[in-house]
Amino acid sequence: MEIKPVERPAKEIIEGFESIGTSTISDILDQIGLDCLVSGVRAVRRGFRLVGPVLTVKEISGPLGTYKTEDFQMGKLIDMAQPGDVLVFDNSGKEISTWGGLASTAAKEKGIKGVIIDGGSRDADEVVELDFPVFSRHITPRAARTRIKMIEINGVIQCGGIRVRPGDIVVADPTGIIIIPKEKAEEVLEKARAMEAGEKQFVEELKKGKTFDEMHRKTGTL
Repeated sequence: MEIKPVERPAKEIIEGFESIGTSTISDILDQIGLDCLVSGVRAVRRGFRLVGPVLTVKEISGPLGTYKTEDFQMGKLIDMAQPGDVLVFDNSGKEISTWGGLASTAAKEKGIKGVIIDGGSRDADEVVELDFPVFSRHITPRAARTRIKMIEINGVIQCGGIRVRPGDIVVADPTGIIIIPKEKAEEVLEKARAMEAGEKQFVEELKKGKTFDEMHRKTGTL
């Protein structure tokens, strides 16, 4: 398995997205002409939220017995990740579990923020009990052993129809999953903060008696 280096964004930029929802970020990305919404991948439990720099993992899969047990190198992946990282897996949407309870326990102990999987996860009850954010296309008991091979860490992958690179920033919440290109992160954060300030003012004016239509005409905010 090839392992490539990753350059993570500045800590203050990552932390800046902690309080910003995906709806706001999506609006900003629309403004600058980027479509970065991951499709078809959902939280194992509603309410999960995570923000962090991406480590990417490319996998291939086949029927039981296709690969060797050692081809699924989850231990090596977790060991190389840093606290605060988010692991994003590309298994081409296959209904085979890349992730489960044991991996969640190890990742949480390491300080990994969560995982996004264009493929499957298992042990949903354990994941919920651990309160470890897992987002996946499928929830399935079908195991990875001899079915999945990890072929590259920190290459360019696809997740939910979106191009994902190591060091991009992922924001995931109950509304959706957004991949923010690393070179656009500072711009998106600045514009998102300004938009949220405008929306806060919108709400305050509504509470003072202004109508929605009046404020919408004034600010253009929905």
